[in-house]
Amino acid sequence: MIKVNDLIDDRYKIKASIGHGGMSDVFEGYDIVMKRAVAFKILNEESVLNPQNLIRFENEARIAASLFHPNIVRIYDYGFYEGAPYIVNELQKGQTLKDALTFKKFFSLPEACQIMIQVLEGLAYIHSKGIIHRDIKPQNIFYGSDGIAKIADFGISTIKYYNLNLDEPKKVVGTAQYLAPEVLKGSKPNEQSDIYAAGVTFFELLTGYIPFDDQNVNVVARAHVDHEIPSPLDYMPTLPQKCEDIVKKATSKNLNYRYLKAEDMLNDIKELYGDKKTIKKSTPLITRLFGIMKRNKI
Repeated sequence: MIKVNDLIDDRYKIKASIGHGGMSDVFEGYDIVMKRAVAFKILNEESVLNPQNLIRFENEARIAASLFHPNIVRIYDYGFYEGAPYIVNELQKGQTLKDALTFKKFFSLPEACQIMIQVLEGLAYIHSKGIIHRDIKPQNIFYGSDGIAKIADFGISTIKYYNLNLDEPKKVVGTAQYLAPEVLKGSKPNEQSDIYAAGVTFFELLTGYIPFDDQNVNVVARAHVDHEIPSPLDYMPTLPQKCEDIVKKATSKNLNYRYLKAEDMLNDIKELYGDKKTIKKSTPLITRLFGIMKRNKI
């Protein structure tokens, strides 16, 4: 068990505990060789016993370590300590977008556009390397105090044409609230399924709500298959029509109508953000307080 002040592999000094997830423990550390602060993530004792977890952890290290982009969390090193695998990556001093949403409730239109531009630039780069992320969502996007957004968590990602994990062929993996309907019906994830998740994320940033949410994930999955994503204007009436158009195209159930590439969605959001007359119109807080928007029911 790792403790504060431990020195791992004569290189990583453990400074503090950052958090504990379902599979791993995360610490703030210091790389005494490169002289930089790092995040040190190690698979916990229980998860080490599951071969699937080992594969996912290795998968994350292998894929993310090959990526160099300002909007992707950088991985520096991968190794083993007392039989458990660990990943060393750049330390993120900010919070996840989900944490920010919990505090802010929602982002203004300019903020949401700025964030999505960065996310989509990172996603376009990921896709250019033949990688499908498979779990784009606010929980997996870090958002720093400097306004920089970075995609993280490649644990269930795949490289196109290769199978780097042990998932059963028909097993649906990911987060139900962001999964594309074709994936929920058994199709192989691809670039367009990542775009669907990006569309849901944009909706959430603009409104503060997840389009379909329920404690029963089967109810959520069925909603994604059977129903169209609601318009963000139903929640925030002062948003421009272009927001609805982008969300609708990103989450279309018909793949012929959905954005084919992340760059296509990126260009539309850049165009929206560049429309200074439209972007100046922010959603008044009074709209939230008095519930002018309506919440979608499933």
